Amino acid sequence: MAAAMGAFHQLVHTVRNGANAAFTMYLALRPGRKASERARRNAEALIAACRAYQVKHGRLPDTLAQLVPEFLAELPPAKFSGPVFGFTYVVSGPEAAPRHVLGWTDRLPFGRPFYVFEEDRWGYLD
Repeated sequence: MAAAMGAFHQLVHTVRNGANAAFTMYLALRPGRKASERARRNAEALIAACRAYQVKHGRLPDTLAQLVPEFLAELPPAKFSGPVFGFTYVVSGPEAAPRHVLGWTDRLPFGRPFYVFEEDRWGYLD
């Protein structure tokens, strides 16, 4: 009986080590990590361009397209492309105090980082 319990504990230990090794490999090599990092860098470039637009015009742009070609040669890609998963730029609220939010999809179907210009902060939805 003691030998069977020892073998069982050894099996559990081996399985646990294998699972930990697989999880570690996934974290190190997770698919899409480089694309996520590129999207974050591109978001930072968009934020900087929006801030430059704000300095020049006294307000943030109404659309990202207003940044091209004066502040950016072209709009950079997000992690995924398309109107639903690419960068979004939403202007909402009253005209006297609009709210500007830049976002994109980082993980499908959910996982959306966003940046609020008026609060100068990052957030994460979902």
